[in-house]
Amino acid sequence: MSLIESSNNHTRRLRRRGGRMHLGEDILLARHGSNISSLRLDRRANRMVATLHDGTIDCASNSLLPVHPSPLARIGQQIQAVREDKASVSRAEIRTLVKFSAIWLAISVLFTAGVIALALTTGSSEALNSAAFYPAY
Repeated sequence: MSLIESSNNHTRRLRRRGGRMHLGEDILLARHGSNISSLRLDRRANRMVATLHDGTIDCASNSLLPVHPSPLARIGQQIQAVREDKASVSRAEIRTLVKFSAIWLAISVLFTAGVIALALTTGSSEALNSAAFYPAY
């Protein structure tokens, strides 16, 4: 704890003790101020726990953002879920999607090659230029 209780003339006052102030402590002091009777650090949950004079308990986290796994770890978990067939998308559905994507890619390549071949056979450099760089093709 970074705050301790001391009694002076039958009044309770919270006094700073040396050391760093946790974020949760700052949040709790902003919420409750002099209504806090004691503070303690919950190291396991990484939060501050305040006991108020009326006996209620309030908690505040010591971190601004929750710790999430990295994107690479999350992708690894998703791949592992697909391998174990626990994902929301089954392996059979993924295979079907890959097959349709490969067929679509092959048709697109054939169509693009056909348009460029047609532009080459016409002999016009303008047709070749528009076939290669016009976004409608």
